[in-house]
Amino acid sequence: MNKLSYLKPAVLLSLMIISTILSCKKKEYSLSPLPDKSAINMEVKQDLTADPGGNTLYLINHTAEVIPVWDYGTGRSSRQTDTIHFAFKGDYVIRRSALTDGGIVQLDSIKVHVTADNLNYVNDPLWNALTGGVGQEKTWVLDIEATVFDGPLFFYGTDNGWGGDCMKTGGDCWSWAPKYADNTWLMPAGDYGTMTFSLKGGPFVKVMHKQVPARGTENGTFYLDANTKKLTMTDATPIHDAGRDACVAAWGNIRLLSLTEKSMQLGVLRTSCDGPALMVYNYVSKQQ
Repeated sequence: MNKLSYLKPAVLLSLMIISTILSCKKKEYSLSPLPDKSAINMEVKQDLTADPGGNTLYLINHTAEVIPVWDYGTGRSSRQTDTIHFAFKGDYVIRRSALTDGGIVQLDSIKVHVTADNLNYVNDPLWNALTGGVGQEKTWVLDIEATVFDGPLFFYGTDNGWGGDCMKTGGDCWSWAPKYADNTWLMPAGDYGTMTFSLKGGPFVKVMHKQVPARGTENGTFYLDANTKKLTMTDATPIHDAGRDACVAAWGNIRLLSLTEKSMQLGVLRTSCDGPALMVYNYVSKQQ
């Protein structure tokens, strides 16, 4: 009897566990139905009043609960409404897609024709410093030899911006500018390649990665927002070290910290590896 009395609670507990497992049903998850592209209204409006040549375009999403994705050749945007400018005449293709609860819906592309140059959109001291001016190009290299800066790579908080200033009250703002001579572990010495920004017929960028073989030579486009101090590179990435290539989710979304005719600092957000931070790569012009 004592033995049976001792076993009964254990048996009952086992039965309860088995009953609980059997009663649990696996939850089934499913995506919402993918909407037809006709149900999504993403408008591209060319303003011939602002620019007789059609250089100004408005991107407008009229469909609620979707995230628009605009690819206009010289850059990309996911804003609900956006204004873009094409400084150079030519034919452009606006590719549109929408992120919905059911997945990504690809819409028909829209072609626009720009009949005249409007170089006012690139006539800015920052554009000139980056490219050398309209009809020119400028080549940049990583300051691995510390000719202008103390080293090729500095670190800032995620809320630092132009001039190293904090862009958000109480934000994540700090800095560490290691001297490369005392911190050669940051990246190997060597030739990291070249990065050429051009305004010869359009905003083109060519990057030759010599330390990241998987990237090789990249040919893309760029856009510089002189007001927000942001640089967008499409189909190309700034020169950087191989050891941190996987640490950044969006190499083309760049924050300017400084830009002169001879030197430049580009910040990219580190999203993995050692945690969120702004990695700032320092460059010097080959033309100096």
